[in-house]
Parts: sequence; structure tokens; C-alpha cells
Amino acid sequence: MSDGSMPTRFRVGTWVVSERKNLVYSGSTREDNPLDEQTAVDVPIVSLDVRLTQRLGLQFATAIPFVVRTGTVQRQSGPLGFRDEVRGIGDTTAGVWYRRSRHGWTWTANAGISLPTGSARKPVFRPELEGGSLVPMSRLSRGSGTWDPLLGVALERQLAGGRWVTSVAARTPLSENREGLRVGTSSEVGSGWAHTLGTHRVMGYVRGDWLHREQDVFKGTPVLVGGGHWIYASPGIAVMVGKGVNVQAEVKLPVYRQLSNRQLDSRAIFQFGVSRSF
Repeated sequence: MSDGSMPTRFRVGTWVVSERKNLVYSGSTREDNPLDEQTAVDVPIVSLDVRLTQRLGLQFATAIPFVVRTGTVQRQSGPLGFRDEVRGIGDTTAGVWYRRSRHGWTWTANAGISLPTGSARKPVFRPELEGGSLVPMSRLSRGSGTWDPLLGVALERQLAGGRWVTSVAARTPLSENREGLRVGTSSEVGSGWAHTLGTHRVMGYVRGDWLHREQDVFKGTPVLVGGGHWIYASPGIAVMVGKGVNVQAEVKLPVYRQLSNRQLDSRAIFQFGVSRSF
């Protein structure tokens, strides 16, 4: 959701989040990947911000995920590859932000909801449980299928010639979708510092984040994918190129991870975006 810092009335943007999950981890331990599994995730996001007053604004964003899961099963007759993918319109978020400043501090409160505009497929699981959890064979989906509340608070102030920002955000699904799946609650706490680099048109920043995500649940039974704790270090850069046009790039590097189960994870998450204010 927006941090509320908008000098103009409108801002439109398009962003791409990309990662390649091909590392197998159990807890914090890396293991072999005998099936050569990989989940390639590319998610363009289209956003619109509207500033109603100096203190109040709205934000809307729609994800368009393209996710491909591949692997190879070794059989006596030879290797057999498998592929599963989803693409198309995903969920849409709609939110409102309220911003106040006092004694050098600025805080922004966000509240919104994730709308189930992306279709949710029924997951397929192995017939037997593993450690009391369901083992998914196919669970890719364009959307959650539920209306999920979104909450966040950000606090910022000038520090050492730059800007320091700390934020807390959470997504809290409250129910199962019609297929019986409830996506796990996620929460994130982060803090970062930004400073101009030689010119006011170039801004560099670095941020640290702690992400916690609970496992998904299918009809009351935990799903043996997802869930855990991650700590990321995220350097990035933002460049103003022309009137009201901002180009931004960031890489999220996992410096610590403690996963709830054995699952695929990535070396890094890349984000790139372009926005236009007017």
C-alpha cells in the first residue's frame, strides 16, 4: 500500500516482481533438489494512487501473475518432465491512507482489502499425509479466492541528511475460499534509510525486513508448502527521468530464513517499476 507521500494529485505505475525458486530448504538447511524443481514467478502489477487531500488518499493495484512450476521425475523408462502454470488477472487491492506530521515525525496509516478478482483453482494433494500435513501436487492459482483485510503503519523522519522509514504491514485472511483453501496470514516489519546520490534526481536506499508467513490450510488441515520466517536486506535505487517519471529497481536478498517445512525458495527477489505523477 502507498506510504501517502504524493506531491501531485495522481500517480500511475507498473511494477514487475520476479524470482526463481529452485533452492530446496528444510528449516534453515539447504538440501538436494533431486527432481530439479523450479517455480518461476513473474508478477506485473498495475497501480493507481489518488490524493484526495494533503492527508488522505486512495490506492488501487491489480496483479497479473505468470507462474510456472517445472521438474523432472526419473523413471525406469527415462526422465519425465512435468509443468504446471497459471497466468492472467490476479487479485486486486483497494485501500485508503491517512497521513499526519508532528514535531518532525510523519506517520501514515493504511487500511484496505484484497479483492478476489483472480480465479482460485482447487488444489490437488497426495492421498497420504506427511507429518500431519497435506502434500500438494498442484496448487498454483491466480488468486486467493477470499476477501482479505490489509493493514499497515509507517513512521518516518529526516535523519543524517536522508530519510528514515519504519513500517509494519499485515494481510489477514479470515476464511476459506470456495475450494476449501485458506491462505496463511502474513506480516512484515521493516526499516530503511534513503539518501540522494549526487543529485536530487537520484535516490539510493537500503532496507531490512522481517517477513513471517503462516502455512496455508485446506479444510482444516495444514498444507506442507509455505510458512516460515525470512530476513531480507534490500538495496535499491530510484531515478527521476523527465517530469514526474520515476524509475525504480530493488533486489531483496535473504540473509536468514527459517522455513516451516521442506520447500523451494529463491536466492533473491527482483523488483522493477516505472511510475508517472501528474
